[in-house]
Amino acid sequence: MSHMGRPTGHKYSALKNDDAKRQRYLDIWKHEKGRGYTIYFSLLSGEVKKKILGWSSVATVAKDLLEVEGAGKTDLFASLSNEEKKQLLKRFQNGNNDNAFPQMRQYNGFDDELTLRPVASRLQNLLNADGAAVNVHFAEDCMNAGDMVASLLPGQVLLLENLRFYSDENSQNKLERLEMAQHLASYADFFVNDAFGTSHRTNSATTVELPKVIGHGCCGYLLKKEIESYVDLLGDTPRPMTAILGGAKLNDKISLLEHLLRKIDTLIIGGAMAFTFLKVAGYEIGNSFHESGQSFVDKYGEKRNIDELAQNLLIKAKASNVQVLLPVDHVCHTTCEATDSPTAHIPSGYMGLDIGPRTIELYKKCIAQSRAVLWSGPMGVFEIPTYATGSFSIAKEMGDGTQERNLLSIIGGGASADAARMSGHASRVCHVSSGGAASLDLLEGQILPGIDALDDLA
Repeated sequence: MSHMGRPTGHKYSALKNDDAKRQRYLDIWKHEKGRGYTIYFSLLSGEVKKKILGWSSVATVAKDLLEVEGAGKTDLFASLSNEEKKQLLKRFQNGNNDNAFPQMRQYNGFDDELTLRPVASRLQNLLNADGAAVNVHFAEDCMNAGDMVASLLPGQVLLLENLRFYSDENSQNKLERLEMAQHLASYADFFVNDAFGTSHRTNSATTVELPKVIGHGCCGYLLKKEIESYVDLLGDTPRPMTAILGGAKLNDKISLLEHLLRKIDTLIIGGAMAFTFLKVAGYEIGNSFHESGQSFVDKYGEKRNIDELAQNLLIKAKASNVQVLLPVDHVCHTTCEATDSPTAHIPSGYMGLDIGPRTIELYKKCIAQSRAVLWSGPMGVFEIPTYATGSFSIAKEMGDGTQERNLLSIIGGGASADAARMSGHASRVCHVSSGGAASLDLLEGQILPGIDALDDLA
């Protein structure tokens, strides 16, 4: 089972005693194949719904339905063929084409882009790659899979549909999460968590509540590797250690920065975050993104000033004998788009979009002198090839160090992990984390609820 994306989600409590409605939602989603006819119809007024149904093959039945919500008009429309639905809505829209409704794709909680059905097919291929004959079944409704579970034979696998098609999975209401967890617990005797990327979330029916209900929970191979990698990094870390922090916003990583100062020897700052520090230090940064002059409310409800945070961090780093390296040149352009003629300065009207060649050499030299390196956050807009050199160079230097001299190298998840993969060097470092926010929380010294809920981490 898995929880993926952020679909609207059903309320299990509202559907658990109404199998017909739940099945109707499933049927609409499957049969319309992403066209969104019924969900579009459901958002119209009662008067308009009756007008459209008056043109249909069920006009006689529709005539007796009231205009008030809940009278059955949407159910009646859902019973029509796709072709008739399309023609009725085209008539209502004065002849718009078949793609008139692409924005209506969630079908009262289900989302065709987040279904795990393709995963079931891929899982079966993987499990049978060595000639085995493993049957992987798929439960299209994760909260109505009891009969499928009961019919499983030894050696067979059942994959549940995306758990987040029910909003109870990440509900703020603990009773709703607990009810979902209790239902899921009826399917199994053991719980294995391999989802490090969501282990930082407090409100989860699966990663937090389910192991408590079952009475036992252990970590899978991926989660175990994540834990071991961060233990290596944060435990008896080889020195000197360097932390490379990038990305856009300082307020997202200030707690991490402050926590790491006690464990590192050098702090490298890149990405848009660097422009906040440079602006505070009095440098001209043109039109580059920065947070200087802004403030935010932290998780404790305290208002914090960005400039003061940046200044205080530099003061704390100096007091802790931590060297801070900021970019000394930049790749710039007037807009955030590709260019064949980058410049290594930030004049008025330009913005910095990657670290420059001198900065790359400075950062590479620091990595080459380190025995442990943590990287979290890209150096520039690596998605555009012109501005990928900085991030790719960091990935390559970490990979070279790992392969040639056993550098302890860890890349926190999120965008830096994407950059490492795009560069082709992700497989050459010690570990690329699968969780961005989870990595940050763990590095800040926080206890991850999804891991804390487990009783067996071996």
